[in-house]
Amino acid sequence: MSPSDESARSDLPSYSLSLARAVAPWKRSASAHTALPDAQTVLTGWTPDRERLAEYRSLMGSSAEIPLAFPQLPVMALHIDLLSQWSFPIRAMGVVHLGTVVEVLDTLAPDRPWDVRAWVSGGRHVRSGFEFDLNGEVSSGGRVCWRSTAINLSRSRTAAGAEPSTVPQPDSEGEWTSEVQIPVPEDTGRAFGRVTGDVNPIHMHALSARLFGFRRAIAHGWWTTGRSLAVLGADESRPGRRLDIAFRRPVELPSTPVLCSRTGTEGEVTFGLFPTAPTASAEDPVRALAAGVVSG
Repeated sequence: MSPSDESARSDLPSYSLSLARAVAPWKRSASAHTALPDAQTVLTGWTPDRERLAEYRSLMGSSAEIPLAFPQLPVMALHIDLLSQWSFPIRAMGVVHLGTVVEVLDTLAPDRPWDVRAWVSGGRHVRSGFEFDLNGEVSSGGRVCWRSTAINLSRSRTAAGAEPSTVPQPDSEGEWTSEVQIPVPEDTGRAFGRVTGDVNPIHMHALSARLFGFRRAIAHGWWTTGRSLAVLGADESRPGRRLDIAFRRPVELPSTPVLCSRTGTEGEVTFGLFPTAPTASAEDPVRALAAGVVSG
């Protein structure tokens, strides 16, 4: 990527301004000819706010010093800014978050400046439309410590093709050794928005969510990730840890899904989030809302 494709900044972009641009009426869903521009942005010298980190921990129910999904907060702000730029050809509102891969490469300290890089890549014409990646890296002291890839979809019949999807495919069947109910209150989206700044209307309220085709407001994928990992006790950002998660159906607000998990022979934790507790009966399957595996 050439230097001309990169923008550098010393503060986070305004979520409100980015969201306002993201609903630009002249943008549409992807087509068979959609091509993504090469663009990235870098945020330098960003130090996590202690109060914000504490609020995030409280919302997730986490005791981790740096919860695994917390570094995504500045990355998310950069992503929505990139997607809302005039040069980005796809309307950001309506893009579906299908899955994520997170890797921790080195220790991140909460009291040292972070350099955050975000960029768009990929571009696959899959069965349901146009799939692309939103990537992020967090560095400290000149070392890349944390990175993520969020796989997204612009649903479109005209953009559909036969290319393979890169969404993780964790196992969400078989026997589980633990089942825990996770209450998801109606105000979960608003609480997440207060901590992260992401006030996407599909997460805020049933009335605003209906404008975008949802029956009720839905939980943010990064809230589902953070809360599930905290309940599992697997959300510390320690070097060598990796998460693969797929979002298969929306988590509606309010609801009380069931988090099921099992531990493998290598210590990896496979989990599935279900609307109700799954049964052993093949005649009465319960499809997962989300499924994932965390290792390391």
